[in-house]
Amino acid sequence: MRAVWLAAGAAATVFALLVSTTLLWRGFAKARTPTDVTMRSIPFDGQELRIKAGKGQVNLWVLSGKAGELLIQRSLSWSRDRPTVTEDWDADSATLRLDAVCPGSDQPRGPICEADYVVAVPPETTLEAATSVGALVVSELFGDLRLTTVSGNVRVNALAGDLWVRTGTGRVDGDRLRSERADVEVGSGNVELTFRSAPSQVKATVRTTGDVRMHVPPSLYAVTAEGANTTLDVKMSPNASRKITVRAPDGLVSVCCR
Repeated sequence: MRAVWLAAGAAATVFALLVSTTLLWRGFAKARTPTDVTMRSIPFDGQELRIKAGKGQVNLWVLSGKAGELLIQRSLSWSRDRPTVTEDWDADSATLRLDAVCPGSDQPRGPICEADYVVAVPPETTLEAATSVGALVVSELFGDLRLTTVSGNVRVNALAGDLWVRTGTGRVDGDRLRSERADVEVGSGNVELTFRSAPSQVKATVRTTGDVRMHVPPSLYAVTAEGANTTLDVKMSPNASRKITVRAPDGLVSVCCR
């Protein structure tokens, strides 16, 4: 019996050591990746806004905020050198430029060096936003959108204005869209768009590898589709006023009802 208790005690000791060691390593990992969060506001009474994220890993979220101001929250993460940040606001052109770079962060196995920006803008703002290698997310705006990224995913949600998206490498996801017109094109990646109201003109293109999936409300559509595997499950007429064009030459193409 004493041997059983000794074995149980040894097992408990080993378990406790494993837990404490895991927590310790998590603490070290967190310590190696410090963060810094700041917030500021900029007076803004314009109708059009440009946000350009240039150098470095900059992820951008643009949300619906209050009229009369831009509210900017920045979160930095790094593993070796603190990012060198550039935030340049040009009131004359209504352009916000964002950069965040660290030495060696552009190398394949370089250190962690990221900046996450959340920008709250007036709901009716017409927005042009661009990132280089970061994610781009836009939610709940009523103005028209023009979004570009070189290599990064784009996500849009609950939009009412016209939508235009271009990305070299990355997927594009759109949900709860009320846009009358949408034009989305990616070099390589998947496109998935879900419309809450029937659009009048939609174009979704994958130039190389990737799939296109589109979900639209019941209506009559003139559909042009090109894909290695094509599924069309909507009412169609070549003379319909609502136009859908979908192309993914080497991928799956699907247009279906909501």
